[in-house]
Amino acid sequence: MHALKITLFILLLLAPLTLRSQEDICIGKKYTLFSTLLQEERGYWLHLPEGYGQNLAQTYPVVYLLDGDSFFHSLVGICKTLASGKGEYLPPSIIVGILNTDRTRDLTPTASAAGRDGKITSGALPEGGGSEAFYQFLTTELRAVISTKYRTNGHNMLIGHSYGGLFTLYTFLRHTDSFDVYLALDPSLWWDNGQLSESATKLIEGKDFAGKSLYIGVASRKRPDRLDIHLNRINYFFSDVLPQAEGLRFFSNSFSEETHGTLPIPGIYDGIKQLFGK
Repeated sequence: MHALKITLFILLLLAPLTLRSQEDICIGKKYTLFSTLLQEERGYWLHLPEGYGQNLAQTYPVVYLLDGDSFFHSLVGICKTLASGKGEYLPPSIIVGILNTDRTRDLTPTASAAGRDGKITSGALPEGGGSEAFYQFLTTELRAVISTKYRTNGHNMLIGHSYGGLFTLYTFLRHTDSFDVYLALDPSLWWDNGQLSESATKLIEGKDFAGKSLYIGVASRKRPDRLDIHLNRINYFFSDVLPQAEGLRFFSNSFSEETHGTLPIPGIYDGIKQLFGK
């Protein structure tokens, strides 16, 4: 009985410690928005920077992240590190991670049946081509909610990988003024036989890119097991298209040890450091 009383006493002493150890670590909240433009419910995750609730006079830039369900947690960690006293590259930012419903439809600018090698296999049907509609949802419906509910300062950044990188470059070329900073990771410029890169020269004609910043990270690790036009289209974009973008702040990096799938995390980290470096 004496031993039981001692055990109970110890448990009572440890109870506050146990409760404290079970507190949640929260980096954001999940929301949904019905899009009248897309006629469907769209989900997004939102992170508010540390101290958002204390300094009510401060306003913040907004980072819009495509494929939010894949990269939200990583981006929050990277931004927290690079906005801290250890890094101080990126200003504290609101992060909005947009979830997918039909990724191919939303993130590709044209309908196509061509593969990464530029060829169309027998029986393949065209898909995709909904970038403009998704762009309108992103910049009118979703941005209106974010700017109304939160203290934004009008400075916006767009991050995308793969098809998301293609959408990022599509927006950069067709709707340049919609964002201030663009970060594209291994953009799928092979889509539709490189149609976007082929039309890019005309799209930037006469535009002033002053005040705009672009970063493109490329996974250049060789894939001898397959033939595709991906790197050729990206190299063309670098050599023939971007030099004509007057006033643009442009940064890039080639990751020879990374594949298309492993590039996003090192690419986001490197991109932010270059874009916001002193």
